[in-house]
Amino acid sequence: MLFSSPTFLCGFLPLSLIGFYLLASLNKAAAKVFLIAISLLFYGWASTQFLPLLIGSVVVNYLIGRQIQSDAQRGAERRAGALRTIGVAGNLALLIYFKYTNFFLDNLNEVAKTHFHIAGLLLPLGVSFFTFQRIAYLVDCARGEIRDNRFLDFTASSLLFPQLISGPIVFHNELAPQIESSQLGSRAGQNLTVGLVIFAIGLFKKVVIADNVSYVCDPVFDAAAHGATLSFAAAWIGVLSYTVQLYFDFSGYSDMAIGAARMFGLRLPLNFHSPLRATSIIEYWRRWHMTLNRFMVRYFFQPISVQLTRVSMTARLSGERAFLLSVVLPVFLTFLVLGIWHGAGWTYVLFGVLHASYVSVNEVWRDARRRWRKAAGRKGKPPAPSIPERLVAHVLTLLCVFVANAMFRADTVGVAFSFYRGMFGLASHADFAGFYRSEALLFVVAGWFIIFIFPNTQQIVAAYRPSVNWKQWRDVALPASARFIHWRPNAFGLACIGVLLAGAVTATIIEMSREPAQFIYFQF
Repeated sequence: MLFSSPTFLCGFLPLSLIGFYLLASLNKAAAKVFLIAISLLFYGWASTQFLPLLIGSVVVNYLIGRQIQSDAQRGAERRAGALRTIGVAGNLALLIYFKYTNFFLDNLNEVAKTHFHIAGLLLPLGVSFFTFQRIAYLVDCARGEIRDNRFLDFTASSLLFPQLISGPIVFHNELAPQIESSQLGSRAGQNLTVGLVIFAIGLFKKVVIADNVSYVCDPVFDAAAHGATLSFAAAWIGVLSYTVQLYFDFSGYSDMAIGAARMFGLRLPLNFHSPLRATSIIEYWRRWHMTLNRFMVRYFFQPISVQLTRVSMTARLSGERAFLLSVVLPVFLTFLVLGIWHGAGWTYVLFGVLHASYVSVNEVWRDARRRWRKAAGRKGKPPAPSIPERLVAHVLTLLCVFVANAMFRADTVGVAFSFYRGMFGLASHADFAGFYRSEALLFVVAGWFIIFIFPNTQQIVAAYRPSVNWKQWRDVALPASARFIHWRPNAFGLACIGVLLAGAVTATIIEMSREPAQFIYFQF
């Protein structure tokens, strides 16, 4: 069920909210059971095939987590660590089997001239997201950060439908305490209003901007996939429009997820915070798909970096060699895995290699600057970069993103390189100059204008603590326009949200004549 579908907007969401608040006023446990039931209904709406897998994942991981907690509290740390390793390995095996088995077999067949294939192997919806959440839960249990959680609260937080399919990737200690709270179901008026505002902005992003921009980028990528040689202009229009589509599609989804959860009085973590305004690729990844990035840093980068630092100390490495081993190598591996996580294909592998290379170079540059300052005897915090320096850094960051996005969107590596030939003026002739809906270019321009000039969704509703981790991000990337573009529940504020909703609903009705546009990250 799509957040942007009439079924969800006019049926599932309002009925779920009515049922939840009625039950919450009578019995908190009944409201939690209701949350679980509607989440299972939401997940199984398209197909019930993978419901047993989802339910089994919740039950098995809860039981393993409880045993890990028990062992850790009794001082049986070795047993707890072994259970954690078994649980994490089981979750990864599940993900690898469904997502990568046929990719591995196809490549084996190509090399060994064999014919292995598992027919009918489908990718369970949301498996990449809920698997990572289960892994985080088990590791946090082993670290002693989760204690004595109840099955009902764990299940309700694990299955909560707004974050179930495409994130955000929520840590147990962020959501479960809210569900356990005696305040569950209170302040209905404020939560419904603020949640609706966030949801409406996200819906507008998706159905008005992202879906209309697809009329520009899809024809360009389709032409390249069919062997056309792209002109310089067509290649750049394709990449620029796809970047806008991807941004507003996934940030729109994240807004709708956060908004839908807030309508139930629950705060999720941020997933986007104006990443295309970043002036370094490291900062870009801190603010793009934020919950995936923090998961990889916390549960992949940091453990590897700690182990390699020990290796470096044992080998008595120092200076640049120690930095390369303990920082750059873990960074490269982390972003390589992050790229591969997105999909089973060589374009995703190379997308990961590109970003792994970008971030590694960025880390080396940062370390070199620290060394230069130290050698020059300069102490304290480095001075803020000048406007020209920030502009150059911003443009360079965007160029890196564009190059990687061409690989990310292309059907094959060959299609990506045909884009690169067009983008860098290396094509000797052009078969495709631009046969797309030219009026949709207005949405591309509007999208970039919004990205650079307007405050983001959470900045617009900053007065109402829009996310569970808002305190960490409220002062980051504030544009000048944030001083006067903010939402209040007055006549003007309500009218603005009404206009956004009307525009989004109108666009949804217009698009009902064709198959609804899926969210891009559903395929991951």
